[in-house]
Amino acid sequence: MNPFHISGYFGASTFCDRAIETDKLINAITNQRNVTLTSLRKMGKTALIYHILDRLKKKHGYTIFYVDIYHTTNLSDFLDKLGSELINIENSFSAKARKLLRQFIAALSPTLTYDSLTGTPSLSFNFNSRVREEQTLVDILNFLSSHGSNKPIVIAIDEFQQITNYPEKNIEALLRGNIQNLKNVNFIFSGSDLSMMSAIFNNTKRPFYQSTQMMHLDKIPDKEYTKFIKKHLKAGGIKIDNSLITYILEEAQRHTYYVQYFCNRIYSSGYTEIDEVTLKSIYSGILEENEIYFSSYKDLLSPHQWAFLFALAKENGVSAVTSGEFIKKYNLSNPSTIRRSIKSLLEKQFIYKKDSKYYIYNVFFRKWLSLQNF
Repeated sequence: MNPFHISGYFGASTFCDRAIETDKLINAITNQRNVTLTSLRKMGKTALIYHILDRLKKKHGYTIFYVDIYHTTNLSDFLDKLGSELINIENSFSAKARKLLRQFIAALSPTLTYDSLTGTPSLSFNFNSRVREEQTLVDILNFLSSHGSNKPIVIAIDEFQQITNYPEKNIEALLRGNIQNLKNVNFIFSGSDLSMMSAIFNNTKRPFYQSTQMMHLDKIPDKEYTKFIKKHLKAGGIKIDNSLITYILEEAQRHTYYVQYFCNRIYSSGYTEIDEVTLKSIYSGILEENEIYFSSYKDLLSPHQWAFLFALAKENGVSAVTSGEFIKKYNLSNPSTIRRSIKSLLEKQFIYKKDSKYYIYNVFFRKWLSLQNF
C-alpha cells in the first residue's frame, strides 16, 4: 500500500510525527480536560484526531466517538450524526448497555438506512417539535454519561464552528449546560475556522468561554517530515536526496495534505530514483491534471477578486495588500475594493491570513496561478 495517505487514518506506522501534540491531547483527555483543537485546513487535523482516538481506545480503554458536523445545517442534522455514530460503535458497549441503547433509539422511531458500498448504518430522526429535539440531545448525553461510569468516553466533534450557522440560536448554551455535568465523558472540539472557533471559546459572553484547553496545530517540523518521507520512499525502493525533499516541503508550503499528495504521486510514479528533472515533471503533471478545475475558479469570482488572487500567487504571501506599491505593481483597484475582495475570498476560503500575511489556501492552485500570464 502507498504509505503516503491523503485521506483516512491507517495506523501509527504511516502517521508522521505529531508526538508532542499527541502527548498533550492524551494528557488532557486522560486527566478529564476537554480540548479545543484548531488548525488551518489541510494541516492534518482530522488524521491527528483519529490517531489520538486510536491510542485512547487501545492503550487507555476509552470508548471513542468521531462526529464530523461540517455538512450539518441544524440541530436535527447534528443529532442524526450523533445517533448514527452511536449505532456504528454499538459493539463497544456492554451487553446491558447495548440493550438500553436499542430501547432508547427505538423509542425515537428513527429511519435506519445503510450505505450501499460500506454497509455503514445511518440514522435519521423525524422530530415533531423543537422541544423534542433538545430533549433527545439531553437524553443521548445522559446515556453516554451513564455508560461512562463504567468505561470512559471521548467524543471528537470535528468542524465544531458549524453550530454557529444553525438556525437554533441556543445550541452553544444547550451543549455547554449539559456537557459540564457529564461524568467520564470528555470532548475534543476541533475546527478549521480559526476566527469562529476563537469566538466560541474565547469570548467572555459565550457559554463555552475558557471551558477547554486550547491547542493549535501547526506545520510538522522539516527534520521529522524529511525522515518520514525518506524512510517510506526508501522502503518502496525509491532514492531521493534531502535537498529534493526540501523542495517538496517548500512547494507544498508544509501543509500536510499537499506534502502527502506530492509524495503519494512520487511513490506511485514508477521511478526508482528521483532527480530534480523527474521531480519537477511529476509536479507539472499534478498541475496539468488540475488546470481545468483551477481555470473554472475564475467563473466563481469577480474580476477584482481574481486579479487579487493572481497578485497574491505571484508574491506568495503579502501583508501590505493596500499599499501603493503593491497596487501599482499588479495594476489593482483601490484599497476599498481590495478589502472587499479579501473579505469575500476569506469567506469562500480561497485565502487565509497568518502572521499578518495573506496566502492562497490551495498551494497547487497558487503554483499554477503564479505560472500564468493574464
